[in-house]
Amino acid sequence: MRITETTLYTNRLDEMKRFYAKKLGLSVIEEDSTSFRINLGEDALVFQEAATVRERQYHFAINIPSNRFKEAKEWIKSRVSLLSEDDEDEIYFEGIDASSLYFYDADENVVELIARHSINIESDEEVFSTDDFLGIGEMSLTAVDPLHVAQELANIEIHRRDGNPIDEHHLNFLGAPNSDTYILLVPPGRVWLFSPKLSIPSPIQMTINRQYVIEIDENHKLQIRSIKK
Repeated sequence: MRITETTLYTNRLDEMKRFYAKKLGLSVIEEDSTSFRINLGEDALVFQEAATVRERQYHFAINIPSNRFKEAKEWIKSRVSLLSEDDEDEIYFEGIDASSLYFYDADENVVELIARHSINIESDEEVFSTDDFLGIGEMSLTAVDPLHVAQELANIEIHRRDGNPIDEHHLNFLGAPNSDTYILLVPPGRVWLFSPKLSIPSPIQMTINRQYVIEIDENHKLQIRSIKK
């Protein structure tokens, strides 16, 4: 499974554009008066002006080369403040052999850079830059009814990573084992790592493998549709 494009919604479109284009230095590939699009390696991220002022919250991870975590940390620290927890500003996940760090964007979405040391490609570039962003590694999907969403996703062969039943009260990694891309299916009120922010059901649109579009709208209604070829 690959999340090839995601649309997130914001009430601060101009501030978000300045953050991603000016502060991080990402190129705006496409834009109009209500949205802009950036590329994260192989994948795309679109920020769309929201229809309401309702509170939203997203978390997503960007894959970086397996051997570039130290360089990525120094690069991002020169642009934004890292989030910390128990006086630590990075974490190593032994179970998946990965290192991560976290920061807020202009909407205070929790953004993560993750180096999966056993899976992600290596880079031999001397200087870290946004060219080392490989793609979307994780994308949160906060659902009022996680069990219903999981059942619908199972119809397009998206299942929990470890094969266990969905836990409607906690975080679920959806995707193939040993993959570099996951949907994070969570209920409302989940506290994100390195942040006091709670997960909030928020409108989102994800394109999966350029085959399906998964959408949750402002009213928390789920729709999954095939992309016609």
